[in-house]
Amino acid sequence: MSTALPATSPRPVLPSELRVEVVERKGIGHPDTLADAIAERASLYYSAYCLREFGAVLHHNLDKVAVLGGRARFGESDGVYDRPVRVVFGGRISTTFAGHALPVREILEQAATDQLRAALPGFDSITYTVLHQTTDSSKFPYWFAPRTLADLPERTAPYSNDTAFLVGTGPRTAAETTALLTEAWFRRRPWAGSDIKALVIRDGTMFTVTTCVPALPGHLSSAAELHDAVTHTTGELTAELSKRLPGPVTVVCNTRNTPTGPLAGQYFTVSGSAIDYGEDGLVGRGNARSGLITPGQQAGNETLFGKNPAYHVGKVGGWLADTAATELARRAGPCRIAVMWTNGSRYPDPASLDITTTHPAPYADDVVRAVFHRTDWMPDLVEHHRYLPEVAPVEDLLAELDPPTTPS
Repeated sequence: MSTALPATSPRPVLPSELRVEVVERKGIGHPDTLADAIAERASLYYSAYCLREFGAVLHHNLDKVAVLGGRARFGESDGVYDRPVRVVFGGRISTTFAGHALPVREILEQAATDQLRAALPGFDSITYTVLHQTTDSSKFPYWFAPRTLADLPERTAPYSNDTAFLVGTGPRTAAETTALLTEAWFRRRPWAGSDIKALVIRDGTMFTVTTCVPALPGHLSSAAELHDAVTHTTGELTAELSKRLPGPVTVVCNTRNTPTGPLAGQYFTVSGSAIDYGEDGLVGRGNARSGLITPGQQAGNETLFGKNPAYHVGKVGGWLADTAATELARRAGPCRIAVMWTNGSRYPDPASLDITTTHPAPYADDVVRAVFHRTDWMPDLVEHHRYLPEVAPVEDLLAELDPPTTPS
């Protein structure tokens, strides 16, 4: 049911109700995901520093990170970097408080290092540099150079900093879980890198999974060994999915690889990522808050990575929409919450709100609006790293796909 549209209007179709559902996952080592994660980790580190030192998060938006690929020179089964990866920080950030300088460069560089190390199994084999292009430019003289906490007007009453349309849905569909599982399944193999892409198409009850997985040095010696490893792992994943999904399952991997020739002639990396080949990544070009690309959600393209967790709509509004969808889904089953906030509006008072549930839920509006009155998002966003990209545990994802048990 929809709470905002006239009764004669057709309600939005939920992703699970589509005849054909398409879901994509750019893995933890994909250049775009690297950019998202570095931006998010930088914001988390900076926010934690500000909370610890000042009791409030200073103004920043670090959602303009670029990861510019390096270059590895490959032999038959290994490679050496001769051109560094470049991490470029853009955006705006407060570099002083009450006239005292903040260690912004050190915070950002630590975030870049920690994320590259966490995401790239071959981190020790790459070279990289960090370039700083952030500014504190603003038409308001103290916005990025606050004299006291009084220069942070959002502290007493958080508000949307922009006009944005956001969608929250819950729970994950089988296709969404399958995309996440595909990455996690391959990633735990020692020969597999982290720049894994998975595309899942559900046509009715038939699932087709196409994935691309890079090889790492030191585990395989030839294209034939990679072919065998891919074939074996693909077969295992197919078998597990076939136990849990309602229809036929097809999994294909590395469609351009061949079982002949040197290993380096296949999808082979030093770091685990295509940054070895000069591939670049930019914030906002990859996964959404859910860690997935899901056109069936009919969402906008508002990103949250690197944005201020105190009040920025992409992050705070996204948290509210996702939390409301989770709360409602517990009671009503699959649901969709579409909400728009305008620039300067308070979060309990969105400009528009449309709630869709698969079954009648007269309480839906109350559940959602109760969440919108919450102001406790900071611990989840900053301390618990709610939206920092990561690889989900295989066991948890398999459990999501397990058919529900019926009481005996």
